[in-house]
Amino acid sequence: MMRPKIFAASVAFVVLSATAQAADPQNIDLIDISSVEIISDSSDRIDLANQLPMLSQRVAASACALTSDIEPDMSLAILEKSYHEFERIVIALRDGDAELNIPEPETRRITIKEINDVWQAWGPTHDAILEILEDHHDVEAAHRIDDHNLEILDLTSILASDISSQYTHPYEVTQSNAMLITIAGRQRMLTQKMIKDSCEIWTHYHEDEGRADLIQTMDIFEKSLLALRDGMPDVGIKKAPTEEIRADLDSILNRWAIIKGNQMILIDGGELDEAGKTEIFHDLNLELAELNLLVKHYTDYATKHH
Repeated sequence: MMRPKIFAASVAFVVLSATAQAADPQNIDLIDISSVEIISDSSDRIDLANQLPMLSQRVAASACALTSDIEPDMSLAILEKSYHEFERIVIALRDGDAELNIPEPETRRITIKEINDVWQAWGPTHDAILEILEDHHDVEAAHRIDDHNLEILDLTSILASDISSQYTHPYEVTQSNAMLITIAGRQRMLTQKMIKDSCEIWTHYHEDEGRADLIQTMDIFEKSLLALRDGMPDVGIKKAPTEEIRADLDSILNRWAIIKGNQMILIDGGELDEAGKTEIFHDLNLELAELNLLVKHYTDYATKHH
């Protein structure tokens, strides 16, 4: 079965268009998933919508890791947490959730349709996750998650973009700062997609597509980090605006060099031992934690320089 090849168009936007402390590896599953906090009356709704693309990849990555015995305790905890977060966010965006600071249901007809499209596409993944939570070695269920995850990524990316446009007031953050926040925020999704792509290769499921996707995702991830640190004036990206943000990016890039080495082994057709697979899973989740912090620092900067 060939999976839909819809990722390239959506992820190419990352460069061209546009709190977590350093974590104990055993507590990665407990990291809060914060998102872009553009100041507006509806910033919480924007925040939540922007978490969904990353969560779509995180459930696929953790399901693959769990069923292939990579960090089973951690991958199980991440799968359970991400599954519940995804479903609660989608329902909150549609119906409201006072505890998540969304007191009213969505009223815009197009947005309601997009939310319902996400929920309908999520159905097979929901069922497969429940099967994996019952049997941690249900590889067939993990394959069904993998088969559907790019469709969910595409739909949640569209939804997040439209909700951001719908609820953000342009005068509250400059266009250039909004671009920086967007790029930094989307890097978090790429960390989880790279885990999933790598897992596809070492489990030999969608291996060729996974290798092609991993090459592309690695390229976008690295170029985006370098653009954020050093600037890319041709597309309006300014270099790191504070020493704090530059230090964040340097730390992420330093770990990235190790991750990239392991992933290149997979790309070149080599085999990773269990330690190498675990290192990819572990280090990309640490990158996610540091990217959460980076987004917070960019957001703090943007609210002071608008």
